[in-house]
Amino acid sequence: MTQPRHIPPDDLTEIPLFPLNLVLFPGMRLPLHIFEERYKAMIGDCIEREAPFGVVLIREGPEVGGPAEPFRVGTTARITQVQRLEEGRLNLLALGEKRFDLVEIVQQEPHMVGRVAFREETIGEPDSQVASDVGQEYGVFLRHIATLAGAWNAPVEVPEDLLTLSFEAVSTLTGSIELPQGMRQDLLEVETAGERLDRLLPLLKRANELISEQVEKNNPYRGPRLN
Repeated sequence: MTQPRHIPPDDLTEIPLFPLNLVLFPGMRLPLHIFEERYKAMIGDCIEREAPFGVVLIREGPEVGGPAEPFRVGTTARITQVQRLEEGRLNLLALGEKRFDLVEIVQQEPHMVGRVAFREETIGEPDSQVASDVGQEYGVFLRHIATLAGAWNAPVEVPEDLLTLSFEAVSTLTGSIELPQGMRQDLLEVETAGERLDRLLPLLKRANELISEQVEKNNPYRGPRLN
């Protein structure tokens, strides 16, 4: 795990934190059902102020109830949709925005609050062949997913921007296949888009091997359609 950085106090921002048993990436959609009183209040305040909250993977402790110890790299989530339910419960849809380093936890009750430093996203020095291969493998992966969903002729769009590609591909991949949370956290903590693409390539290749078997099983023959 990445160790907390030495960051001047003036560069820190205080945000509410939501420890969860999941890893959120920038650009990733996050549906949530809010039912605990402490998070009803926290989310209500975020809605009122139109402010984001931070999502951090739980290292130790429960998701519901007692205090949890989080990993030190997380992602802010901005609320995009709200459905209000009985007893103050909420269904939310949020979108991952910015990665951050959690420098200090300043509050535990009623909910966690931390001082964070936002990361400056960089592409680094990606290998051009690796970047091209990731784009191709991600396109294949998207087509496989569409086929399994019954939309085999749906258009597939692969981002040209490498930073966008690295986050979109990792979000789609981790949202579609089983990966250990520790591996997901490692992918979140990677410094540059180039390094993330290096990590993603073998995962995408393996995922395509597995999902292609399912595609063949479900669609042993897909001939021309007759109108």
